[in-house]
Amino acid sequence: MIRVKVLWLALWIGLCITCKVSAIEYFEVKSASQMETVKVAFLADIHLHDIFANLHDVDNIELPKDVTSKQPLLVRSMLAQLHSTRLFNENYFVFLHVLDELAEKKIKLVALPGDFTDDGQPINVRALARILGHYEKKYGMRFFAIPGNHDPVKPFTTPAGKADFLTAQGKEFGVYSYQHEKCMAKLEVCDDGLKNWGYAEILSTLNDFGFSKHKSDVLYETPYKNREFIWCDPNDVNHCITMPDASYLVEPIKGVWLMAIDANVYAPQWHQLPLTFKGSSGAGYNALIDAKPLLLKWIKTVVKRAKTQNKTLVAFSHFPMGEFYDNANDELHKVFSRGHFSLPRVPTPRTAKILADTGLTLHFAGHMHLNDTALITSNQHSQLVNVQVPSLAAYKAAYKVVELNLAKQTALISTHTLDDVPGFNDLFSLYEKEWQYRNLHNLSNFDRTILNSKSYGDFTKQHLFGLIKQRFLKRDWPKNLVAWLNDNHHLADWFTNMHCLNEAPPNLLSQLEVVSTKEWLQDFYLLRNGDVTADITAKKRITYQQLNTFLAQSTCKTDTQIQQYLALLIKVMAKFSQHTQGENFRVDLKTGKII
Repeated sequence: MIRVKVLWLALWIGLCITCKVSAIEYFEVKSASQMETVKVAFLADIHLHDIFANLHDVDNIELPKDVTSKQPLLVRSMLAQLHSTRLFNENYFVFLHVLDELAEKKIKLVALPGDFTDDGQPINVRALARILGHYEKKYGMRFFAIPGNHDPVKPFTTPAGKADFLTAQGKEFGVYSYQHEKCMAKLEVCDDGLKNWGYAEILSTLNDFGFSKHKSDVLYETPYKNREFIWCDPNDVNHCITMPDASYLVEPIKGVWLMAIDANVYAPQWHQLPLTFKGSSGAGYNALIDAKPLLLKWIKTVVKRAKTQNKTLVAFSHFPMGEFYDNANDELHKVFSRGHFSLPRVPTPRTAKILADTGLTLHFAGHMHLNDTALITSNQHSQLVNVQVPSLAAYKAAYKVVELNLAKQTALISTHTLDDVPGFNDLFSLYEKEWQYRNLHNLSNFDRTILNSKSYGDFTKQHLFGLIKQRFLKRDWPKNLVAWLNDNHHLADWFTNMHCLNEAPPNLLSQLEVVSTKEWLQDFYLLRNGDVTADITAKKRITYQQLNTFLAQSTCKTDTQIQQYLALLIKVMAKFSQHTQGENFRVDLKTGKII
């Protein structure tokens, strides 16, 4: 009797499992054919560094340890972070937090528009593969990566390393790959996990995440056979080299086309032996236009096929296809000298026009670590919408989600900021030891107030403020303007110098009397990076707009160069403050128009 009952129970459970599996399979088939909307998340500039990476040659170094697991940690210094446009360590926790958030929201398709690793090192590429593989297996997520200028740094593997890892005591030490000159001279810790991988190794390790056809993909193709094209010396047609390109088109769900464009250009320096390569980090699509003409032709054909076959097409790459300074480029060029303030990265009008004329209507980009949306009109009477996806590793940290309506051919774009991230301050005690060590040994030090940050959003804001002082003012800004800004002024002092105090509305003047030049400078960068998501009150935004309006209508004298610079930058801030398409908006995919 007991045996019969057990047998019956086993058959019943088996029947239930069969029914459940059948139901799941039916739902998946049904959803693939009848789905009205599809969501795709875009995570840009993750710059993943594996803080849990194992090194081989560290017997003589006491590494810091994770509080919970007691596992050794490979952590970059806070000083190094405050000289970089990206964080190195905290983004590890942020990345996992975002993936958990996407899993909770049941978003299955995730695109990575480049710079997904620190510098394409084996330890970091492998860590990325492990993490993506885990979420793919556990939640059924699909990931689609495309290289940025940091992955790879060069098209082929090169010796490399970093000089700013931390011991448990807060002292910096270097780790380099074995073929690096510092390891050849036995001066540093050596580990090949710190070399910079090239295309072959990165694409092979991340093969399952966009760089090969998945069994469930409806379509998969690449513009170049075997992902290679020939680049020849313009002065010697017999002197050629085979170059890699990682671009691809994939249809992961019936009706949805994701076009991943490898916008990296590594120009061979033919006059140098051995052959070296110049990257396009500072040029973006301005370099691609002439270097990869066949890629542009492929983009055009994909756009035409998508329209003919009624496919919903979304493109993404690392570099922006449109300007990202709210049409303030003319004013910025008058203040910042050639090559500064990332102005060479802005697509020229020619470049933007060529890209818009491909017929693309929606493109997601990274690289700039800022939030913005640009609209570029095509000669074919359509519009290209370039969406700048913020970095996870810088202010204002966020990711984008596009909800594609397949029937209506529209795209709803939303921005998801990352203010509260669990574990963002787990390493702060180590940074405190770093500060103490540097202070004890009379070394250059960092402002420890950043360690008082109460949230990840505040942490990235303080990181940005540190960059202003440590990097931006020194590299980008005119020296005479920097001297004036550093001289404890308020914006009202500027009015005094222009002899127009009597013209200024009292309410505007009173507001400017309490805004120091330091605060104004911080606001300038908050608006530049965050756009509509920046941590600036509506009142302050209005103040800057009113100030710009007043200057345009007044007779204030801007006789000195500093006064002229300030007037131009106030105009820039007004443009930054007025932008309205940086957070949540809808795009008509047939025309590129904002609905």
